[in-house]
Amino acid sequence: MQMKAQLFFGALAYSLSLLSTEVQAGTPACTSLKERSAERNEVVVFSEDFDQKSRIPDSEYWSFIPAGAPAWQKHMSESVGEASVKKGKLILRARKKDGIYRCGGIWSLGKIAFGPGHRIEVGARFGRLAPGAWPGIWLMPEKPIYPEWPACGEIDIMEHLNCDDFVYQTVHSHFIHHHTAAGPSGDQRTPKIDIKAFHRYAVEISDDALVFYIDDVETFRHMNLHLPDERQRMQWPFKTRYYLILNLALGGWAGEIEDAELPVEMEVDYVRVTKLSEE
Repeated sequence: MQMKAQLFFGALAYSLSLLSTEVQAGTPACTSLKERSAERNEVVVFSEDFDQKSRIPDSEYWSFIPAGAPAWQKHMSESVGEASVKKGKLILRARKKDGIYRCGGIWSLGKIAFGPGHRIEVGARFGRLAPGAWPGIWLMPEKPIYPEWPACGEIDIMEHLNCDDFVYQTVHSHFIHHHTAAGPSGDQRTPKIDIKAFHRYAVEISDDALVFYIDDVETFRHMNLHLPDERQRMQWPFKTRYYLILNLALGGWAGEIEDAELPVEMEVDYVRVTKLSEE
């Protein structure tokens, strides 16, 4: 989310294998979570389905994101007006009110975090779309192994721009940005999806790979090269715990905002974290 340089893995063994098949519309996944977990023998370590009376996201797990210097954070309102719970969904909004852009977002910073050995999955869909809209579902390290971005390691489970009919799933690290064959490549985009349907966006984090999915279809994987000079080249900063960010930004990487097309919304159906099998 911060400076959108993406991935280029050249002919190296760690290259991302992006699937060419179109990802079909997903199902609003809360209705089948228990059945899926039972079928897979999943061990659920965290589950949030936003089934509550209060409009304010549960403060045991979530905080409103305050405004900050990065482009994605510039217009965060830290308000229930742009990030609220309604009818079992987290509703994130971005709008212009009284001449000021206001964007919604929550994060689990300082509350819950997950490291290698876990799958993080979020069911979400986009409501109204518009030029300049930039929703994201992503992870940042609680205690980075390497300081500063991008060396700290960023994991973007899903980002969407404007009215595109695809999303981005991206990894950032010092190695990706500085030590690949030709530097960061540009856009790591997924196959085409039904952009207004609910989809299950997920990443599995292990000591050997980050594996990304949409609706249980693998989209790509980023491999740990286990470099002998890891401390110098900083290829694998992902052996630490990550907190989750759910936000809807305006501008930044998405470009110019068209005020007439606002407001825009993203609905989050659930967040689910499970342990990976040791097999």
